[in-house]
Amino acid sequence: MEFSFNLENLQKPKSRLLLGVLLLAIGVTCILGNTWNLGVTESDCITVEATFEDCKYYSMKEANDSNSIYLSFEDYPSTLDIHPSCANDRLTQKLMELKSGTEMQLLVNEEARCIYELKVAGETWLSYDEATEKIGNNMILVKNIGYVALAAGIICLFTVIVPLIWKLLHKTPKMK
Repeated sequence: MEFSFNLENLQKPKSRLLLGVLLLAIGVTCILGNTWNLGVTESDCITVEATFEDCKYYSMKEANDSNSIYLSFEDYPSTLDIHPSCANDRLTQKLMELKSGTEMQLLVNEEARCIYELKVAGETWLSYDEATEKIGNNMILVKNIGYVALAAGIICLFTVIVPLIWKLLHKTPKMK
């Protein structure tokens, strides 16, 4: 099954209506979901000393800022991730080269299973302040994308509903 939007499809009111509803849903999700990782304070996090076991790295080549890093540990039950906005090339390279058995000190938000601070052998590889700043900037971008999607969705719906109302209000009665 294939579905695409192009100029020909967008001339059809049903397609614009569907696109408008979809864009509204995306916009509302981005705006209201903007608090996913915001507002995490140091007191919301726990300090964990763990023994590094493995690092998994995933990247989407088509998108910017979409690297995902997952760390597993010998003595900590959960796999933890580093927020994609914090997964820069320098940190990724260091983690990929890290040997199993290395001791780490982490500041972890257990609810999100996200690492907000990472220290290896006393050296800070990711600081709490750096992580919260990068995550905050990322969430501002998500929120702005939400506003654009919301506006585009409203425009799509407006171009469907207003002509329909106009047509109903100015309908001429049929003569017998």
